[in-house]
Amino acid sequence: MKYCAIAFVSLILIFPACSNEVSKVIDSNTGNSQDSSEESLGKPEGTEVVRFTTEDGENISGLTFGAGDIGIVLAHMRGRDQSSWYTFAQKAKESGYVALTFDFRGYGESTGTKDKRIDRDLEAAVRYMSIVENVRKVVIIGASMGGAAAIEIADEYNVDAVAALSPPITFGRIDALEAASSMRTPLFLVVAENDPPFNSYVNSFRSTASASRFLTMTGNQHGTNLFADHEEELTEQLLAFVYAHTR
Repeated sequence: MKYCAIAFVSLILIFPACSNEVSKVIDSNTGNSQDSSEESLGKPEGTEVVRFTTEDGENISGLTFGAGDIGIVLAHMRGRDQSSWYTFAQKAKESGYVALTFDFRGYGESTGTKDKRIDRDLEAAVRYMSIVENVRKVVIIGASMGGAAAIEIADEYNVDAVAALSPPITFGRIDALEAASSMRTPLFLVVAENDPPFNSYVNSFRSTASASRFLTMTGNQHGTNLFADHEEELTEQLLAFVYAHTR
């Protein structure tokens, strides 16, 4: 990660709200889980509550897991919150990484309107990792809308790699497919074989992004719901991807 060290944590980004058609599909597929509850889990032990401010003044709430010089930013999907990443974040911590989960604006204790300008929230999270946690490399792992946002900003913010679980090709003003067409950042795409239309979206990303890797998993789970059926395999694959691009 190469960022100008601005010792001030007011942060920037440029992402959009969401189109009704894609939003409805994402809402529908979010329910493909053994646990479709939107309830947040309690704060895990050994984590630190953090807050950071976006360029447009929203206050974003998050948690850090572990310490180290390589950071993993975890971006949740629509209809969930940061707690959907807690188990993976703990595994990342045990593997020697510092992981940051956070609630997009309007979710949890973060201020603002849901599903609007999620780009600015993700940028703020990446810059928090770089400036406050002082990591030398950052990987973003995003689920669904979080994956689309990660693809959109990856090159501009010099992240070292992106993994996207069930990403849509667009989300509001985010055109992830267009961003992928010129993307230099290594990209790992994960999708369930029976998760339409996201399985076809991933094929579109594969044909567009030059530096992509692809994993199809059995079943119909979406985004972080994939962990319900494939926790061990998916965790191992994601951590191996992080290691390969940060060692």
